[in-house]
Amino acid sequence: MAEEKQSYSGRARKKIVEVNPKPNKGLTSKVIDFVENLIVKFMYDSSLPHHYLSGNFALVREETPPITDILVKGHLPLRTIIQFSISS
Repeated sequence: MAEEKQSYSGRARKKIVEVNPKPNKGLTSKVIDFVENLIVKFMYDSSLPHHYLSGNFALVREETPPITDILVKGHLPLRTIIQFSISS
């Protein structure tokens, strides 16, 4: 069972549990992997462009240099600043 500690705020902290899955490579798993690989092999057409790499999501040819004195209009709400300072 996970060890619990009391923090200064009164909330209980739980121990982090490491997830280390060990996949089962049985006959069913191998058959499903084989069928999936066949579907991908016959359905994938490398001559077509990737739709998710077009428009605003296309690769950029040039990057702009970083700016140190950028003009920012507006402000962060005080509530956001307080929540950020409490959580860090």
